[in-house]
Amino acid sequence: MLLNLVVAGTLTLGGAHSLDSPWLAKYRALEAQIGASVYNDRSSATLAWGESYIMRSYLDVYQVTQDTAWLDKLVTHADTVIANADDVDGDGFLGWSTERYSPVEIANTGFESSASGDATLPASWTRFQDTGSHVYRTTDAVEGTQSVRVVSDQTRWKKLYQNVNSAYEGGSTYVLRGWGKKAGSVTGRIVLRNGSTTICALDYTSTSWTFKQVECRLPTGGPQLRVWLEHASYTVAGSASFDEVKLSGRFPYMVHDAMIGIPMAEFSRLVAQTPALSGYSAKAAAYRSFLETEIVPRWEQSAYLGNTWNGTTYRQPPNVDTLSHTGTGNDLPFNMALGMSNLLTVLHSLNGDPAYLSRANSVTQWAKSNLVNSGGAYVWNYGTYTTMKEDLSHANVDLSAFLESYRRGQVMTTADMIALKNTLKLKMWNGSATAPVFSLRVDGTGAANGTDYYLHSWIELAEWDAQVKALVAAKYTNFTSINSSHLITLSRLLKWE
Repeated sequence: MLLNLVVAGTLTLGGAHSLDSPWLAKYRALEAQIGASVYNDRSSATLAWGESYIMRSYLDVYQVTQDTAWLDKLVTHADTVIANADDVDGDGFLGWSTERYSPVEIANTGFESSASGDATLPASWTRFQDTGSHVYRTTDAVEGTQSVRVVSDQTRWKKLYQNVNSAYEGGSTYVLRGWGKKAGSVTGRIVLRNGSTTICALDYTSTSWTFKQVECRLPTGGPQLRVWLEHASYTVAGSASFDEVKLSGRFPYMVHDAMIGIPMAEFSRLVAQTPALSGYSAKAAAYRSFLETEIVPRWEQSAYLGNTWNGTTYRQPPNVDTLSHTGTGNDLPFNMALGMSNLLTVLHSLNGDPAYLSRANSVTQWAKSNLVNSGGAYVWNYGTYTTMKEDLSHANVDLSAFLESYRRGQVMTTADMIALKNTLKLKMWNGSATAPVFSLRVDGTGAANGTDYYLHSWIELAEWDAQVKALVAAKYTNFTSINSSHLITLSRLLKWE
């Protein structure tokens, strides 16, 4: 039996049988494997799409078991994540950042394409002081089928270079990275130069493929930036090989800040609502303060990013293009803006600031206005700027915000939640109760190819149809879970047991 009580947005559940639940056993086993695997990572992408799920799962399991050891784990993780926050853009606000989603400023990074008329030369790259005998493509690759090799002739420099895209954001931090190895006595080197001035470099001294990366701040002007593949000295015998050489900016992303912040805000709310957890009050206050003074204002007051609030929803930063070279100022995709809406709604339950709720409700209403009723089910696009339908995985972020809004008695209604439930059952489900499969997109198109195990927010729709929980349970009964999306889905199965 499921006993549930919704109090100011917190779903509190109980039942002694949960303590010997098979879902708890599965959760414990997976958490022991991966629970501590990512919270020390500094990439906002890894933290958002991995660690945030782990921290939120701790809250789920605590609410079922009432074992504060899970809250202690969350505190350890949250303290570390906050300690690793950066001010990569120098705007005075702490947060998290990554290079994973920004434009790569060089082409043919894996050397898979060859130049016209010369199969040994990678397209978009230029040889320096060689015609192909010492600088050429090879099939000894880390990814794909090709890499590039630079062989020393001990007489003159042999190199390969490419000009950096002139649309890069000058004055910003970039990450130069790639795989390399050497044979013989040489040291392989990937170098970023501004004319003759070295900005940053990576040295490879191992005979095995090794991945390296370095951060460097790019100039705002000056000579043409180039990435060079070379040796440390042309007088030393040997060769150096390179693969997957990339240069891209390290930027903050609203959805990452929000997703990382949500479990901290939810923890703070849980502590505020639970007198027995008063021993965690100092931590809860610290997390709330960090979110309110660093994360939330960052997206409207940063001199580097610019004000991302457009009066209705959040847009891409107007001052710096962190997602492409064509989209500055565009509305963010629904999941990105709704992530912040979710965070603001939770924080409002703590601080009562009407501006927080106003922003959150505006974003949620904007997203809701783009939900199309199709046969009693909602279908929506990934964003306002595309006709591509939302996918099952990112929809977890959308649904989390919709659920938070509904539970706070705000924009989303019972009818809305039933329509979202129907999206899963009428549009995405294959109809099998014993071997359920869900589509990639909310309109029922596409094969999810394994990501249809990412169901942690979808399972919350069991509040309107118990079969949703049964379908997720059917998928997980004989499934070997391996990642944090699976972990939080297991914690939700436990919660809805």
